[in-house]
Amino acid sequence: MYAIKSGGKVVGYSDTVVYVRLHENGCYVPCDEAEAGGFCIKTAIDRKDEETGETTTYLEDFVYAFTDGGLLGIEPVGSVENVSGTLMLAENDKVLDILLGGAAE
Repeated sequence: MYAIKSGGKVVGYSDTVVYVRLHENGCYVPCDEAEAGGFCIKTAIDRKDEETGETTTYLEDFVYAFTDGGLLGIEPVGSVENVSGTLMLAENDKVLDILLGGAAE
């Protein structure tokens, strides 16, 4: 699992990361990390149907540049860090236990 950081804060998590560079035709193309100008992740997005009020969650590709003005120059600057999903779940359980006053067992 990967922690996605932007502006010095963790902004989300992703199971996969695809390193990208800008092709001469202006499209993002996958590449090795060494030649990447940024990365693409899948992130969960919630959309609410205006008519029914029903919320649907789906995955959407989102691109970050490694440097300000990198790639197309319109992407947010971000970094990616490999993190242990097991440790994150254990930490979340501790927080939930605190919030619920020890009732989460």
